[in-house]
Amino acid sequence: MIIFLLFLSVFSPSWAKEPRLVEMSLGIDMKPPEEFSRLPARNVNTAWTTMPLDHFDHQNPTNFSMRFMFNEQFFGGDGYPIFILVGGEWDILPGWLMAGNMFEMARENKGYQVYTEHRYYGASKIFANFTAENLRFLNIDQALADLAYFITDMKKQPRFADSKVILYGGSYAANMVMWFKMRYPHLVVGTVASSGPILAKVDFFEYLEVVHEAFWLEGGEQCIAHIRQGIEETVASMQTEEGRRRLEQAYRLCEPLNYDNVYDLGQFSGLISWTFSTSVQQAFPGSLISICNNFNDNTYGSTPMEKIGGYIARIRNLSSNSCWQINYQSFLDSYMLPTNSRAWYYQTCTEYGFYQTAPTSGTVFDGLKWLSLDFYVDICKKIFDERFDEAFVKAGADRVNLVFGALAPEVKNTINIHGYIDPWRALGVYKEDVSDTSPTYTVDRASHCFDMRAWSSSDTIAMTAVQQRARRIVTSWLS
Repeated sequence: MIIFLLFLSVFSPSWAKEPRLVEMSLGIDMKPPEEFSRLPARNVNTAWTTMPLDHFDHQNPTNFSMRFMFNEQFFGGDGYPIFILVGGEWDILPGWLMAGNMFEMARENKGYQVYTEHRYYGASKIFANFTAENLRFLNIDQALADLAYFITDMKKQPRFADSKVILYGGSYAANMVMWFKMRYPHLVVGTVASSGPILAKVDFFEYLEVVHEAFWLEGGEQCIAHIRQGIEETVASMQTEEGRRRLEQAYRLCEPLNYDNVYDLGQFSGLISWTFSTSVQQAFPGSLISICNNFNDNTYGSTPMEKIGGYIARIRNLSSNSCWQINYQSFLDSYMLPTNSRAWYYQTCTEYGFYQTAPTSGTVFDGLKWLSLDFYVDICKKIFDERFDEAFVKAGADRVNLVFGALAPEVKNTINIHGYIDPWRALGVYKEDVSDTSPTYTVDRASHCFDMRAWSSSDTIAMTAVQQRARRIVTSWLS
């Protein structure tokens, strides 16, 4: 999910205070679109179910309470289908059961809607302290077993005993629904996987390659030139005292950078790259063109470096009396609390990697060399355990790829959807069908989880057509 994985991070502006890393997720903050949030929540209810802490050790009696939400406004009665929206590395919210493409599927098929929350996230926390020891039950195997346990328990109710089940998931949860269909095929008739990066990859330099390509496709060479010149001027300015003062002013830093600390420079590089990543991951047709026009019109600043600094301040909503403070230790401290961010970073350290390193392929981000694998892995070691080194992280990713088939999963009845300008499609199957019963749809100008939303006036014909196609296929599975 931003998410993030890797939406990667957002800073909270404050005057002369260290910024707080709000989210470092698989790639998406699964808050409902704003228009969903304005809908009355009268049809959505919240409930809890008891879940085993360890599904694979029956001698461990520990349980926890897992939150879920449900909406039965369209439910046709005994035997009608169940639609489960699978939660990832975020808090579940009722808006996703009030609008969107799964909502339309339920309407068309008289289905019962459910939204499950992933263990350790949102209100489904298990331990008060997220130590490495306490987080050892946070992994894909336990999370998939949670879903299997939940579905099995739900179908014990007479009204659901004959109901077919459809899973829908976006981002990390897209991986989950595809892998669930592989591991527990008898429990669901089909799944919809939106923007799933199913290849676990530690050194994920391709992410920023797609971010570069997205700005080039939408804004052309002129837009790329503005970004390239701004980042090149930034890197060059680090070499002199005069340049450093101009850099600190252009980026509105609270105090001088520690130019001798590669990890401080990694965090500063992230402030740049993660902002561009946010713009691309949340893009809709026309949004990147608007940003490029602002570069052309000097809206963000006059010099190339000022344009990058002004763009970041605008996108991150940095107020006029605020500044950024870059401090690696404070950055690490922000991960020590029992938050979604810490839980997700644990999963990246132990299962996925997904670290968005600087490419070396001629992109505008190549110069941000401090966004290295060492930078990301050092966070694993510092906030969890020194044994979480590069070899450890790579071994975890290798295990996930071995178990689930990497880019060649053997799965039936999964609709695999990607947006072409979504950076996460680089770790997904987007050029061909997954199998003869699992079609792939990759849509130009579309980004992360575009198909999950309700129709928007900015949607292209191709985007709408894929949403409709997914609904027709799901209906065929249920008929």
